[in-house]
Amino acid sequence: MLLPTPVILIIHEPDAAAQYSNILDKTGAKVHVVNSFQDANELLSFLHPDLILLTAQMEEGDGRIYCQQIRATLTHPRPVLVLLHSSEDVNERISCFRYGADDVLGENIDKSELAIRVLAHLRRRQEELSHPLTQLPGAIMIRRMLEQSLVSDRPWAALSIDLNNLRVYNETYGDLAGDQLIKALGAILVDSVSDNDFAGHIEADDFLVITAPERRLELADRICHQFDEISKRFYPSEDVRRGYLVATRRGGIRRRVPLISIAVGIVSSHTKRFQSYVDVLTTARDFRYMAKLSPGSNWAGDHMPQQTKQQKSDQPRSRILVVEPDGAMACLLQEILSLEGYNVEVTNSADDALSLARDTHPDLILLESTLSDRRMDGWGLCRIVKEDKQLSNIWVVMVTSHPDQSLALESGADLYLPKPFDMPMLLSEVSLLLRSRQV
Repeated sequence: MLLPTPVILIIHEPDAAAQYSNILDKTGAKVHVVNSFQDANELLSFLHPDLILLTAQMEEGDGRIYCQQIRATLTHPRPVLVLLHSSEDVNERISCFRYGADDVLGENIDKSELAIRVLAHLRRRQEELSHPLTQLPGAIMIRRMLEQSLVSDRPWAALSIDLNNLRVYNETYGDLAGDQLIKALGAILVDSVSDNDFAGHIEADDFLVITAPERRLELADRICHQFDEISKRFYPSEDVRRGYLVATRRGGIRRRVPLISIAVGIVSSHTKRFQSYVDVLTTARDFRYMAKLSPGSNWAGDHMPQQTKQQKSDQPRSRILVVEPDGAMACLLQEILSLEGYNVEVTNSADDALSLARDTHPDLILLESTLSDRRMDGWGLCRIVKEDKQLSNIWVVMVTSHPDQSLALESGADLYLPKPFDMPMLLSEVSLLLRSRQV
């Protein structure tokens, strides 16, 4: 797996600086050379080196004082400070550490030893900048990798990846169980990427992969497939059989939450000229949000055709079927939902509701559990709708005062709303469900 190229800054007199540069170039790092502290300050205003190699004896001043200055002015992550000192006096070397050097080496150090020591410091720095949970490169190394990709001639694609429904999973099974899922996703990424790819862990369940543009779709599909295969091991068997978890929200609202899955947003240097690493991350996350609008593990990217504003405005209004035996409540719901811009039909009969559902296929059914039909109540109607392949994708919001809250979800409802309810709360939940299907 690729890692960002380390950056080294050498501050020394011209001849010695050139000699050390030749040695450290062979470590694979990007080496910059300056011959004064003033030039170094100008370079550090935009360069973020991983390691600074400097001498204690410069014509313009003491390298130890400059180490002290770097520690005082540069924020995390501060570069490793390796000071070259010609004195063999132990007290002199100790004073270098007191001024802020991370390591002190003799000016006449062996070339091989210098290279090995520098590599050891760079390895340690990479470990410190890795995410503690997955040991993948962390946010700072991801930023460095994206910045290097932006100035590279090599085409690239970035995959932004996170988990769907992690909050509900953590509430149900605990944060430690959620951490194990995040570690599993990190392991899948390491297993999926090639030697020429990069995988990093930004924070929480937020990951980023950089790969070749021609591999982006295959890689996204592979990651989704592998996660779906392994994620079921993190649930009790009864939850896997049921196929969902139950989330309880403000006001006693209970909803069925699908088992955890992943969303992948894909961007490529082939389709857009990005201005910064932040531009890459935000654009990829926008596509990741689009992927979340489809059920299960899914991906979306800049290779997909986008709707224009005109096309979006031409989309038909969402259709809602209200099944409510109380005439006054039915009229109130019809009026309020119509004012919100929905096409609303109303009935008090389960048979009529089923017939309307098959004829008009509404986007959402607002269903009272207690109906006057002798043959079928709200629970039965909900089961029929959800078991019918042509109707099963209709959202069903079960409105009931029944004391057994689990019955609504077990019958197939997507949302349980206890009576009495606040009308703004109902509108908010209906809007949330309908928008989740608008890709």
